[in-house]
Amino acid sequence: MSPSPKLLIPGTLALVLASCGGTSTPQASEQPTVTVIEGRVTGASGTGTVSVSELPGVAATTAADGRFTLTLPQGAALGTRVQGAAQVMAGLQCAGSLGSSDTSARGYLVANLQVGDGAGTRSVSAVQGSKTGLLSRSVSGRAWLYVDKDTRLSGSLDCAQLLNVPQISTLPVTIDVIARAGWNVVDLTIGASANLLGQVSAGGSVVNSAAGTALSEWRTAEELQAQISF
Repeated sequence: MSPSPKLLIPGTLALVLASCGGTSTPQASEQPTVTVIEGRVTGASGTGTVSVSELPGVAATTAADGRFTLTLPQGAALGTRVQGAAQVMAGLQCAGSLGSSDTSARGYLVANLQVGDGAGTRSVSAVQGSKTGLLSRSVSGRAWLYVDKDTRLSGSLDCAQLLNVPQISTLPVTIDVIARAGWNVVDLTIGASANLLGQVSAGGSVVNSAAGTALSEWRTAEELQAQISF
């Protein structure tokens, strides 16, 4: 089992939630909301299950090749797990506060799933890494953001606790996202680089995804580390 259901990415990470829209009353994102996650567990071992650990009953069967279709819960089915939309990033261990254009909006974030199959139980995220140079790496990922009302979230957070990297003490995250009521898909793009002294710097963005319900690949933090280790 991985040490935590949180998204652990070696290197630093800057997430910027962005979308089109004005600065007054927010309009719905140009991207449609979704009701399912279509995914594949890359390290699957036989058939099994995927689930959202904090939401009992939100689960799906995985095929032998790791593919699954997970139906996302709606409205009341989220129960007491929803919180003020401005606080949703706390689920990623981010410190600070956001502004929400509709302070009554409630939200929830799915960035990790629990997998159980022949390889055991573990936490996975919809992430993929690549080595773009000798000392540079890139990571792409996807997350699912639920809000019960159209709202715009903006502000800056420190998400250093997301990472398992001693060299990084602070991680500024700028957030500016316009979300539509329902489940919004967002894409993460991260670039990281190291110097010869072992210092790591990085930056990235999160935008409304055009992928919708396109297949997403889910892997463990250890698998990601193998893809992007320096």
